[in-house]
Amino acid sequence: MNRALTLILVLLLGTCLLAQSSNSKFIDSPSWILAGEGSLDGMPSPVPAMPGEKSSGSKAGAGRGNAMQASSARGSRNPSSPSDEGFLHIGIYVTPTLNWLSSVDKGDNGTKLYERTGSNFAATPTVMLDMRLFRRFYVGVGVAYNTWGGKISLINGEHDFKRSFSFSYVEVPVRVKLQTRNFADSRASMFFSVGANLGFGVDYFYRDKYKDLGITSPVSATGDFVTQKYPLKEDSKLANFSVAGQIGVNYQIGRRMNFLIGIEYHYGFVRPLKEHAAGPDFNNQQIGLVLGFMF
Repeated sequence: MNRALTLILVLLLGTCLLAQSSNSKFIDSPSWILAGEGSLDGMPSPVPAMPGEKSSGSKAGAGRGNAMQASSARGSRNPSSPSDEGFLHIGIYVTPTLNWLSSVDKGDNGTKLYERTGSNFAATPTVMLDMRLFRRFYVGVGVAYNTWGGKISLINGEHDFKRSFSFSYVEVPVRVKLQTRNFADSRASMFFSVGANLGFGVDYFYRDKYKDLGITSPVSATGDFVTQKYPLKEDSKLANFSVAGQIGVNYQIGRRMNFLIGIEYHYGFVRPLKEHAAGPDFNNQQIGLVLGFMF
């Protein structure tokens, strides 16, 4: 009897254990859930931790997120303002130029003896010292080596006569420059500049080209073109004065380094030849492509 009762109790207990082992609440739930006093609804599910990550990973992750946001903000920040670039700037430029003659005078009887037939090419190196007065307004002074000139020909000349002038000056350019704000979030802006150049003559000459028809030589004429070069220093004025204008684009490479490209125009107010000089009287004009760096 006792054995039978004991066996029945063991079977009942084992049945209960087997039944509860298939219920997840029996193993994973706290006592208040088993007692029917609540449920697991709304409880956060466990999230497995990444290998090597400690419990303070959420704080570290937040720190990394803030750092990334700060880095992104620094990356998207606009280039330095003009006030960060300093007061004095040195500019080094090379300007390929196209030169021609204008306002060519007529002859004594009112007829036009010469006409413009061509241009001279040259390159003008320039060094400028720019001073930023406020915001993006600059005043600059510098030194340049500039060569003017052009070509003329004799109208209705039987010798196909052509003459090319060249006037070289050491010039002192003075400029007033205004620079706009950068385009959107870029590093590029536009600049406008006006000013004047005062030049001091270094080298003057003209070169004649004409057909050899036996006029300059006692020997038989060949009919070929002859080229001769003549100095003009005694027949040229020492000083030159011109006005200039520039427009272009400024690109900021670094905090103290800018690349500039633009176009400039010069008009010479002083007629370079003296009254008794050979050839007509005229003014010089020039247009050039500005290429350089400002530090």
